[in-house]
Amino acid sequence: MEITLSGKVAVVTGASSGIGLAITQRFLECDAERVIAVFRRASIPPELVECKARYGDKLQFVQGDVAEEATAIKFTGAAINSSGHLDVLVCNAAVSIVKPIHEHTPEEWDQVFNANVKAIYWASRHVIPNMIRQNRGLILMSGSISGEVGIPTQGAYAPSKGALHQMTRQMAIEYAKYNIRVNTIACGTVDTPIVHRSAEASGNPEAYWKMLRDNHPIGRIADTDEVASFYAYMASDHASFFTGSILMIDGGYTAK
Repeated sequence: MEITLSGKVAVVTGASSGIGLAITQRFLECDAERVIAVFRRASIPPELVECKARYGDKLQFVQGDVAEEATAIKFTGAAINSSGHLDVLVCNAAVSIVKPIHEHTPEEWDQVFNANVKAIYWASRHVIPNMIRQNRGLILMSGSISGEVGIPTQGAYAPSKGALHQMTRQMAIEYAKYNIRVNTIACGTVDTPIVHRSAEASGNPEAYWKMLRDNHPIGRIADTDEVASFYAYMASDHASFFTGSILMIDGGYTAK
């Protein structure tokens, strides 16, 4: 089965590393008409520089913090002004702080929820009206096993992902009449920079990595390429009957 995104314009947040970077690369490989890569870093990562050299105007950059409404305005405008339509929004950017809830400062709590939840609201305010006007669209959110089960030291992160999972259901019902579909891809542990930072913050990285592997019945964690391939499938016309779904790609973690 060939996965093609021909004719589709996509926005991918958190595109500078990890899953977001892999999704951006895979969407371009699948012949997306245009990908708007959104990230907070001041400098463009070398992997995206390389993609730009290869794909030219098919790849555009928007630099900004998704926790701020201005960034949603910028990336929505970048898609509509360049292509006239926006077909796929991938809400992937996230913040994780490894602590139990009572140890979070109020600032840390707000940082996590603003990036992981309020950012979806900002994006919706600007993307959804355009999707309603074009009478079609797809929103894919990056969820987590932490949104489905309790995991020690997931602090604000787990509740934020739980909120995102419920936003998926709510938005799917709200906007189905406009041919807008909303799904979450809820990963187990994926080998990304955010997980490496969490391992360092744990105080015992070696034990942390062993714990992650052992907690997945399949005996390993995921790599970004296999996750990005599933996003590409979900963004394609092959997945047109999915909406309101929380799709677990977790190596059996939540089946335990």
